[in-house]
Amino acid sequence: MTTNKNSLYRWYVVILLLLIFILSYLDRYIVTLLVEPIKKAMGLSDFQVGLLLGPAFSLFHVLVSIPLGWYGDRSNRKYLLIAGIIIWCAMTTGSGLVVTFIPLLLMRLGLGLGEAVVSPCSVSIISDYFDRKQRTRAISVYMAGPYLGAGLAFLGGALIVGWLEKVGHIDWPLLGTLSPWQSAFVIVGLPGFLFAALMLTVREPERQEQLAAAQGGGKAFRYIIKRWKGFGAVFVGSTCNFAMSALAFWNIPLFQRVWGWSVVEIGTVTGIFYFTAGPIGTAIAVWTHRRFGEGRADGSMIVLLLGLAISIPASAIYPVMPSASVAVVLMFIAFIGKSVATAGGPASMMAVTPGEIRGQSMAIFNTVIALIGPLFGPPLIGWAIDASGDPKSIGMVLSAYVLIVGIPSILLVCLGLKHYRGAVHELEAALKV
Repeated sequence: MTTNKNSLYRWYVVILLLLIFILSYLDRYIVTLLVEPIKKAMGLSDFQVGLLLGPAFSLFHVLVSIPLGWYGDRSNRKYLLIAGIIIWCAMTTGSGLVVTFIPLLLMRLGLGLGEAVVSPCSVSIISDYFDRKQRTRAISVYMAGPYLGAGLAFLGGALIVGWLEKVGHIDWPLLGTLSPWQSAFVIVGLPGFLFAALMLTVREPERQEQLAAAQGGGKAFRYIIKRWKGFGAVFVGSTCNFAMSALAFWNIPLFQRVWGWSVVEIGTVTGIFYFTAGPIGTAIAVWTHRRFGEGRADGSMIVLLLGLAISIPASAIYPVMPSASVAVVLMFIAFIGKSVATAGGPASMMAVTPGEIRGQSMAIFNTVIALIGPLFGPPLIGWAIDASGDPKSIGMVLSAYVLIVGIPSILLVCLGLKHYRGAVHELEAALKV
């Protein structure tokens, strides 16, 4: 197929999907910068704010991910992604037009619905544009999206919010006069409609590496469960990596309580780290796979393991450092490691998944790692800090959390490598039949 052979066009698709991924994170996180003005304007409690930041987006996003992944495997992924972009951008823009809690809660639910199609459809499309040798490289580039998107949310979002606070109320055509926090939602929501239009330039690729035995409803679950030891290595490694992200929720209180930093200082550093560590980690992932992984059945898993080997020690050490400067250096290294592992996980999934269930498998993958890491990590850490009776024990708690989660995870991934290689060889053999 000509679209698969045109290298420039294939990479155009990857970059476009990457930009869409970045935009999704900006729309997802912009609300974290607007908490105080939203609380004041709507008279919300912290519990209501917590609902907006967490379950309103995450739980609904997770619940619809698998059904939408299943539908994506049976429909045109390009148009499903376009629909998702339009829905989430409409919800982000609409968040700037509401003035009470329930409508804003519903907008966040809609945002989760729209963004649920992004990774399943995008990773599936990219996988069908590249052969097995080049796929890890392409997916690694795409998986820089979360880091670049979060960095844009912290740095770019802060600039937008700061500028709007100086400008004050703005008279928008058709929308009327909006306050600064309302205008922020509109400004980050509207560009998505342009990206939805650009998706029309993407040609839906033919599905590659299909197995007739993998077709049908529910077959994705059965396919994975039958090879649970091989898939389990990917799930454990990626869940561990995502669980490490729980530290990001606690970095601001860590630096405040232990080293006396301000919110602005640590927020700026975090934003810069997302912008820089993401591309560096992606480059390391691409180089590692090219140097050590090409031609190996477990090449993508080597990338995932390398990321964990970097991030776990650094994440365990930086919260207990005697100085903030040393902690910041180690935190940057931890960010790089997480970025490397983030690239390796989806690529490893695609290497053991037949073409016609890739959307479902990525949806299952995202559901597992999103439920276990964010659902248990942050509250468990908070409970442990409270139980210690000393708010400044946060560093020790974070370090213990990383070691308790990280060490068993690396061991389990290593033990599962032979089963993962077996699943790859099984799929390759079936594709040759």
